[in-house]
Amino acid sequence: MVKPPRDLIERLTEDLRPVKPLSAWRLLGLALVFAAVTLIWVLGIYGMRPELSDIEAALTQTRFALFKPLLWGWAGLSALHAANALSRPEGRCHWSDLAPLPLILISQATGLWWAVAHGGWTAALKGGFGGATLCGLTIIVSACVAMRLITPLWLNRTASSQPRLLRLTAALGFATLAAAAYALHCPMDQPYYTLSVYLPAVGMVLLIEGWQGR
Repeated sequence: MVKPPRDLIERLTEDLRPVKPLSAWRLLGLALVFAAVTLIWVLGIYGMRPELSDIEAALTQTRFALFKPLLWGWAGLSALHAANALSRPEGRCHWSDLAPLPLILISQATGLWWAVAHGGWTAALKGGFGGATLCGLTIIVSACVAMRLITPLWLNRTASSQPRLLRLTAALGFATLAAAAYALHCPMDQPYYTLSVYLPAVGMVLLIEGWQGR
């Protein structure tokens, strides 16, 4: 076999530069910055829900007020863990990383069924849809902006064998982190509100990113 001339090899490799290893800490750092900015935006404009202004009271009296943002935050970090796993060619997404969202769906659907069965639709829908537009827009806009920023900083540096799934899991992570931030303000804890406002907003982010990633 004829070997290529040495100068040809040098010409082909002269512009190559070493690539920094893909670090999970970079994605985590971006997620924490995103969560902090979204939290400042939500609390600065809309304010903290009254029950959470006193953490001690929140822990002893209204546990669900604190449980809701923690649940959404868990969903966000789990999805980003899946995105990190998918960022490498051999990476695979474990079902447990995506389990929090179905858990939210099932628990809230069960809660709505229970409320309707014991009090009817009038009682189940008591409280209305206050702040629904603000909630939906906060999740959709902030998550989509985050995806535009994270694409050159993270997604374009990955070598995933499943790039579309990678993009969807990243979008899910940022959307649910945005939901966690908004939940610190939102006093609407009824199951119908989660099913008709939070989850559709997260679904819209996934739809947008799925279309972008075609």
